[in-house]
Amino acid sequence: MNTIPSSAPVRLIAWLDRFCRPTNSIAVIIAAWTILVLPLVFFRGFNSDEGVAVTIARSALEDGNWLTPHMFNTRFVERPTLLSWIIEAVSAPFGGVSQVTARLPVALFVLGGCLLIYALLRRLAATPAAALLGAMLFLATPLVVTSYVMVTADLPLAVLLFLAFVLWWDGHATDRLGLGRWIAIGVVLALAGLMKGPQPVAYFALGVGFFVLLSRSWRQIPGLMLAGTICVIPLAAWYWHVYVPGVEGQWASFMRLRAGAQLDGPLEAIFEIVKKMLPLLLFAGAFLWSEGFRGQGRVPPAFVKAALCYALVASVFVAFWPGGSHTRYFFPMVLPMCALGGLAYDALAARRPQILAPLICATSSVILYSLVYVAASPLLPVRFRSSKLDAAEVTRLVSTMPAPIYRTGATGLNVLPYVPGRILEVRPEQLETIKGPAWMAIPAIEADKLLAKRPHGLRAAKSFEWAEEWRLLYVEP
Repeated sequence: MNTIPSSAPVRLIAWLDRFCRPTNSIAVIIAAWTILVLPLVFFRGFNSDEGVAVTIARSALEDGNWLTPHMFNTRFVERPTLLSWIIEAVSAPFGGVSQVTARLPVALFVLGGCLLIYALLRRLAATPAAALLGAMLFLATPLVVTSYVMVTADLPLAVLLFLAFVLWWDGHATDRLGLGRWIAIGVVLALAGLMKGPQPVAYFALGVGFFVLLSRSWRQIPGLMLAGTICVIPLAAWYWHVYVPGVEGQWASFMRLRAGAQLDGPLEAIFEIVKKMLPLLLFAGAFLWSEGFRGQGRVPPAFVKAALCYALVASVFVAFWPGGSHTRYFFPMVLPMCALGGLAYDALAARRPQILAPLICATSSVILYSLVYVAASPLLPVRFRSSKLDAAEVTRLVSTMPAPIYRTGATGLNVLPYVPGRILEVRPEQLETIKGPAWMAIPAIEADKLLAKRPHGLRAAKSFEWAEEWRLLYVEP
C-alpha cells in the first residue's frame, strides 16, 4: 500500500485539528486579545487624531454638551459621535475621562469583532480551527494592529456594520428574515450611522442591495427599506438638533461632497489596502481559488457572493470617490474578508497543506510582531506615551500659576485631553487681546509672531512634541 510521507505542513495541520476544539478556540481568542490588546489600554498614549473623540467626551462631562458635540468651548457638529458618547457613559462614574475609559470601549469592540467572525464561521459549519483562523486573521491584519485601541470610530463602526450583515445573512440563510430581524438590523445600522455619519452605512446598503438584485430576492426589498428607515430616523433627528445656518458647508466638506484636502487616488488606495490587509487577502484569495469558491465545499456559494458584495461593492465607490480616500475608509471590508480567509483552512487543509501551512506561519509572524510591540510599550515611554509625558509637564507648569489655557486650532490635540483645568479654543486673531493671568497653547510660528508683538507681559514657557511644533506661553497679570 502506498502512503503519503509525513511532512511539517501535514503535522502542523493535524496538530491544529486536534487542538482546536470549540472551548480551546474561544479561550485562545480571549487570551490573544488579553495579551495583544488589553495592555495597550494602559501603556499607549493618545496619538494621531484620537484627541478629537476624547476631547468631545471630556467636554460633554465638564459642560453638559452631550447631544451637541463640543471640543472644549467650540461646537463640533460635522458628524455624530457615538464613540464619544460611549466614552462619556463609561467615564461618568469615575468623574472624568481617562486614558483607560477612553480606550477600553474600542478594545472591547476588537474582542467583539473576533467573536463575531468566529460565531459566523461556526454557523457556516466551519471547523473550530477554521473559525479560530478567521478570528486570528482579524488580530493579524496590519490595519487592525495599528487600531487595537485607537480612539477613533473606524473599527467600532466596522464591527457594527458586520453585525448587521451577520444578522441579515443568518436570516437569509434560514429563510427567517421577518419583521423582528429587520428591525434589529435597522437598529444596528442606526448605531453604525451614529458612529460617523450616514456614508459608511453604504457598505451594508450597497453590498446587501447588490446581492439582493443578483439573487433576485425581491421579497427582501421591503425589509431593506424598513431597516433603512429605522437607520435614518435617529440620524436625521441628530442633524436636525445640531443644525444652525451655515453648517451645511461643514457637513459637505466632511462627506467629501465638496473639494477639500486631496487624499489617496484609486491606485494609491488599492496599494495601501493590499499593504495593510495582506495576510487576510492572501487567505481570502486562497479560498476563492480553492474548491470552496466553485461551490464544491461545505460553504454555501451564496455566502461567498454575499460576503464579496458586502466587502467590495462599496469599496469600489470609496476608492474612486472624487475627493480621494483614506485606508481607514475601507475598514468595513476587513471582517468579511477575514471570514472568507478563515474558510481557506477547511478548503486547503486536507488537499493542499503545503500552501496552508506557510500562510498560517506568515500570519503567526504578524501576531508575534504585535506581541513584541505590546511587550515594548511599557519599556519605551517616550515612544509610546510622549503625549502623556508632555501633558504631565504642561500640568506641572500650569499648576505653578493656575489659569485658563487658550489654544488655537488643533494645538496639543493629544496632549491637552490629559491636562486638567479650564481649556478654551480661540481664533488666532484673539490671542493679542487675551489678558492675564492665562496660558496659551499655540503653534510655534504663531508663538514667535505673538512674542514679537507683545514683548512685555508674555513669556515662553516650553516647546512640545517631536519637532517643537507648539509652545506653551504665559500671559502675566
